[in-house]
Amino acid sequence: MTTDPRAEYDLLHLQWIGPRSLHYADAARRKGRRVVVSIHSLPSLLRGAFSFPGIIGPAYRTHLRRLVRHVDAVIVPSAPAQEELIPLVGSTPIHVVSSGVDLARFVRDPNRRREFRARYGLDCPTVLSVGQVIPLKGVEDFFRVAQALPEYQFLWAGPRPSRFFYFSPRFDATLRRRPRNVRFLGYIPEPEAAYNGSDVYFHPSHGESLGLAVLEAAAVGMPLVVRDLPVYRGWEGIQRGRDVPEFAAAIRAALEGGTVADYPFVAEHSLAAVGKRLVEVYEEVLG
Repeated sequence: MTTDPRAEYDLLHLQWIGPRSLHYADAARRKGRRVVVSIHSLPSLLRGAFSFPGIIGPAYRTHLRRLVRHVDAVIVPSAPAQEELIPLVGSTPIHVVSSGVDLARFVRDPNRRREFRARYGLDCPTVLSVGQVIPLKGVEDFFRVAQALPEYQFLWAGPRPSRFFYFSPRFDATLRRRPRNVRFLGYIPEPEAAYNGSDVYFHPSHGESLGLAVLEAAAVGMPLVVRDLPVYRGWEGIQRGRDVPEFAAAIRAALEGGTVADYPFVAEHSLAAVGKRLVEVYEEVLG
């Protein structure tokens, strides 16, 4: 295995779909090499994540169609992502392979819990969400639920992207008016500490190609409350909601229950399982 595109290889796996990916794919095909590309960013997820989605969306779809003409297979992290991309990729095979979660890293750890809660001065039940601070991730519903549950502390771990990518004075004003029981932690290099230090994981995102943060929280054993999205089909044991009252009721019930959860579906997303599945895809592409 190598990360040097100038080295000898049999198959090129592109993990990003930027302009240079098209160059690398074309160069590999001219050498007679097989090419696989992973697509995580779906066209349906642009609104609420980027400025001017009406302009970016058509350009992005055109780029995807052009790129997949230079590859032998596409990898996506979930079945709903596969369903969305089928009309765009034509006859190019699409394989579902999870992004995977490191089960050795994301584990229940009482010491991490004590350290995290001491660092941030947490002395009441705590609700956590992890992700970029953008409308797509459900920040505004996060605020509304926090207002409905003022007795709990709400934490958001994740950065606000550059305004070059998402510019919205209205959204910035919403962030400034956040409820008093909401704290933004910014980027945290060790999110496993935040999962351990909180009591419920709440993911109100309006769309996901997989929901990696939900998997990480599940691996730690947190009670989970998520928006009812197709990507979570088959994820037994998580609580789903469709609006603020349902989210608030599920969070309150989870906090009053106070139990560590166990989610059998997490094993399907382990790095070992993902590695095995990738080998199967590579072997199929290489013939």
